[in-house]
Amino acid sequence: MEYTSQQLLRPEQTLDMILDALEDLVQYELAVVMTFDGNDTLKVSKVKGELYTPELDGYTISLSQRRDIARLIEKKETYLFAEDEPHLDTYYDVIDMPNNHSCLISPLYLQDELIGILTLDHRMCNVYSPRIVKFIETLSKLISVNLAQSTAASRLYSENQHLIRERNNLMKYSAGALSQLVGTSPPWRLVLDDIKLVAGTAAPVLIQGETGTGKEMAARAVHQLSSRAAGPFVAVNCSSLTASLVESELFGHERGAFTGAEARRKGRFELAHGGTLFLDEIADLPPEIQPKLLRVLQEGTFERVGGETTVSADIRLIAASNVGLFEAVEAGKFREDLYYRLSVFPIYLPPLRERQQDIMLLAEHFLAEIRGRTGYRSTRFSEKAVESLQQRMWPGNVRELKNAVERAALLSRGGIIRPEHFQVSNVPAGSRYQHVSVPSGKPRDLDSALQQHIEETLRYTRGRIYGKGGAAEILQVKPSTLQSKIKRLGIRLEEFR
Repeated sequence: MEYTSQQLLRPEQTLDMILDALEDLVQYELAVVMTFDGNDTLKVSKVKGELYTPELDGYTISLSQRRDIARLIEKKETYLFAEDEPHLDTYYDVIDMPNNHSCLISPLYLQDELIGILTLDHRMCNVYSPRIVKFIETLSKLISVNLAQSTAASRLYSENQHLIRERNNLMKYSAGALSQLVGTSPPWRLVLDDIKLVAGTAAPVLIQGETGTGKEMAARAVHQLSSRAAGPFVAVNCSSLTASLVESELFGHERGAFTGAEARRKGRFELAHGGTLFLDEIADLPPEIQPKLLRVLQEGTFERVGGETTVSADIRLIAASNVGLFEAVEAGKFREDLYYRLSVFPIYLPPLRERQQDIMLLAEHFLAEIRGRTGYRSTRFSEKAVESLQQRMWPGNVRELKNAVERAALLSRGGIIRPEHFQVSNVPAGSRYQHVSVPSGKPRDLDSALQQHIEETLRYTRGRIYGKGGAAEILQVKPSTLQSKIKRLGIRLEEFR
């Protein structure tokens, strides 16, 4: 049988019905259910009876101040005050009860966890018999379950409303081409604004950021928002090209230009004609190719390998690098004039650790894609999993987060994702900071071991010493101390930048 949303009862409605049914079996003039905040405070959740007063709405009790109530709760038993037993009424400062009235307090526990209390009051004495007290004790168990469900439902509703607000805010920045660039943090909004600004121009774009920050996705967004959107988007990873083949790959070759060149082949520049050419990891472009790339940017022409005919290509160039390209210029590894040609409009993609508030938006975005698969419709994050996601540093950035969510969904078998589903090893997933094993044989001296350890850390931080995530923080030493050791060991920082 299927139920409509109108037929389904919310937990608070069920609690209302329980108290109404209780009134048919047990006389009371005031029935109050209070919830415990997990710390020190009880707060009124539901009130029934003719003694109700608006002053009870939201009424709170501090257990550190009302030790009499706290002691009764610790006994975990329903307690009925004797007719002549002196005590301070539960709601003494709100309702003036006569002497010798009936007063009952029943702690609400779920297993060993305090959920709240139920109190029943009547102005007449001796209303509640031992049998009724036993009945209330049994009923309290049902109320405890209902109250726990109500609290959980309220928390889920609050979280859902938060996600809705985040979604609505995100929609301002995610129309069309920007839909995959998920995030609402201030640093990410600046990125989106830059993309929208430069997309309408013909200027070359240089996108810089750590590995896994989404450089190619940002490049595709620039292309899709530009007047070249109907043209091709051709991506080339310069680090994957060997020096002997990179020229042929970019500019093409004529038949017979070299061994194996059995036919004319168009290069990536020609294939991108009328559209956008994306050169990823541009810092790895061999030095001998850099002047030829500069010429294409200046003149818009080139020759195929083994050819004499000048070829023209109308392309918009977007380059990307996971290292500081200007630092590569200073180190003599990249042409300065080419750098300035490429970086007419630079865009910096911040690492995930600088946009903490986007972590759960991204995680939910990736999980939403997974839920579309068979068997994963009910997959969701537990509260502890959410805490785990937000506490990690994510050195592999968005790519690492996506892979972690994918793996966790598989390990959860389409159910609830828990923190242990993110644990791969003692080294964060995707981290480039791996401990190097010492080869068997003669042990190294202490300085050699120390130098290798520092170099591995600098390689991970790309030569950064100061600040959050810097080498000094990772090694847990003062930056000045680390600099002294680097100087003494003869480590060259420029090699890691």
